[in-house]
Amino acid sequence: MAAPRARAFDAVHAAVPTALFAGVVALTMLAVQPALVAASLAGALLFSLLARGVAATARGLAWQLPLLALVCLLNPLFSASGSTLLFKLGPRSVYLESLAYGATMGALLVASVLWLEGAAAVLSQDRLLALAPRRARALPVLAGMVSQLVPQLLRRSRAVRASLAACTAAGPRPAARDALTRTSSLLLSWSLEESLERADSMRSRGWESGRPRTSYRPERLRRRDVALLCAVAALLVAAAVCAWGLCSQWRFYPHMAGVGPWWAHVPFVLLVLLPAAAELAVRLRERGMA
Repeated sequence: MAAPRARAFDAVHAAVPTALFAGVVALTMLAVQPALVAASLAGALLFSLLARGVAATARGLAWQLPLLALVCLLNPLFSASGSTLLFKLGPRSVYLESLAYGATMGALLVASVLWLEGAAAVLSQDRLLALAPRRARALPVLAGMVSQLVPQLLRRSRAVRASLAACTAAGPRPAARDALTRTSSLLLSWSLEESLERADSMRSRGWESGRPRTSYRPERLRRRDVALLCAVAALLVAAAVCAWGLCSQWRFYPHMAGVGPWWAHVPFVLLVLLPAAAELAVRLRERGMA
C-alpha cells in the first residue's frame, strides 16, 4: 500500500494553517476591491490545483463559474447605477460599473469557496479537533446522540399519533390541539424515562466520573510553530492594514477610481500566494528525494 502523499503544513502545528486560512478567508470576504479579489481568486485557484488536483478543482469550477457569471449578469439588472452606459435591455440600462461590481462579488464568492475547499484538503478533522478545548471534544458525541435521538423521537411521535387515531372506543377523535398536547405529554414522559437510563449508562462508562479524562495530543506546539504563528500574524496584520487603505480609496460608483499605490497590494498578494508556495515547496522536495 502506497504511503499517503505529503501535503503543505503537515510538518507544522495545526494552529499555523488554521490561523493562515482563517485570516485569508476573512480578508477575502471583507476586501471588496477588484485587484485584491483577483489576487485572492488567483491564489486560491493555484493552491487548489496543487493541493487538490486538476480533476477536483475542475469539478468545483463546473458549478462555481456559472455562479460567478450569474452574479455578474444579474447585478446590473437590479442595480442600475454608474456613469458608463454599455447598452439598454428594454427599460433597464446596463452600466459598466454595475457589471464590474457584480463580477467582483461573484469572484469573491468563488475565491471564498476555493479557500474553504483548500483548507479542508490540508486540515483534517483530527487536526481541527486536536485544537479544540477538552470540553469541545465531546461535541462529536453530542452530535452523534442528537442524530440518533431525533429520528427516534419522530418515529415515536408517528407511533403515538397512530395509536391515538386507532383508539376509537373513547369517543370521537380529539381536536388538533388536544391531540398535540397528548402526543407531547407522552413523548416527554418517554424521553425523561430514557434520559435517566442513558445517563446511568454513560456514567458507568466513565463520563463525569469526577476525574479528568486523559486525551492524546498528536501534535506538539514547538518554538518553530510559535515563530511561524507570529510571522503569519504579522503578515495578516500588514495585509489587513493595506487592504483597509485600498478599500477606503476605491469606489465603484459613479465611476471606478482609486486603485491605490502598487506597493500596498504586496502584503495581500504575498499572503494569498503563501499556501500555494508551501504546497509547491513540498512537491519539489518530494521530487528531489525521489
